[in-house]
Amino acid sequence: MTMRSLGRLAGLMLLLPLCASCDPYKMGAWELAGEPGLLFVIQQHYERNALEEGGRCPAPLLGGVTRTEILEDTPEQMVLRLNYAYRDMIRDGDDCSRMRPARCGIMRECRGFAERTFTVARTEDGLEVVGMTGPQRNRRR
Repeated sequence: MTMRSLGRLAGLMLLLPLCASCDPYKMGAWELAGEPGLLFVIQQHYERNALEEGGRCPAPLLGGVTRTEILEDTPEQMVLRLNYAYRDMIRDGDDCSRMRPARCGIMRECRGFAERTFTVARTEDGLEVVGMTGPQRNRRR
């Protein structure tokens, strides 16, 4: 192991206790529609199940929410319409290599803005996304 590798490892070891205390349900950055941790729950569900651009973007990442509209809010569930930014983990056009120079610059694939409606149940265990509109991967149970 080189000195550089040891330095990186030591840095990671110092950050580990800090990351362990990063509970998304207690951090304000994950709050959405007044619910602590809701953005985290929605992001996890979206990134596990969503497809974008008609399935051409198979691994989208939620880049951020640009607008939130609460359509329903009851003690049992909340229905939200979100406008959001996305990019794809695999096909976001950041690989401006010699092999694909035509895809560099303005013409990026699998990046954009979209809208979906999420149904979130309030359960004894916390918040759980039980429905999402838009294209999704086929899920087997």
